[in-house]
Amino acid sequence: MSLLFFPAIAFVLAWPFALIALVGKPGQEKRRPAVSLGIGIMAGASGTIATAYAGAPASPLVSGIILLSMVTVSASTVATAYFLFRNVATSGRRLCVAVGSLLQLPFLVAQLVGPDKLPGAAPPVFAEKLPVLGILFDALAAAIGTAGEPGYRGFFSLGLLAGLYLEVFLGAAVVCLIVGIVMRSPGEGATGG
Repeated sequence: MSLLFFPAIAFVLAWPFALIALVGKPGQEKRRPAVSLGIGIMAGASGTIATAYAGAPASPLVSGIILLSMVTVSASTVATAYFLFRNVATSGRRLCVAVGSLLQLPFLVAQLVGPDKLPGAAPPVFAEKLPVLGILFDALAAAIGTAGEPGYRGFFSLGLLAGLYLEVFLGAAVVCLIVGIVMRSPGEGATGG
């Protein structure tokens, strides 16, 4: 297990860069709709796959599929933030993606680490897995009355992935905006003086 830890971390950090290269070149403005659609399809397909396997019996293959799906959703989020805010962070685009990649780690750890649920135990709680949006999602599940009902594991899995996407996106967007402001400020000061 410990032998796989460092390659897994390297994969999580590199996957947003790979997605950006696979989905589209940032300099081609005409391809922006295709780039957005490509990222959306990858995130949606990964979310669907992870949700489909949510209730499957635990096995290394199922765990690997769910982990790969979660990493693809979070990497798609970093790529989305990159494409949306790259004009703001023109001189710090790579820094924006690198910091966004690092930002995925605490969110993915929050998704993967937590108390295991045994059969017949209370339904899983969003707040254990989503540091920011978990409370809101738990309130929504309580209001709808889905917690503990048949099919809740699929709803929970879909909610986790949607929350992961939103939380990483907000963090990556803030990082890109900050990188854009910081990288632009010294250049403007030098031009003005």
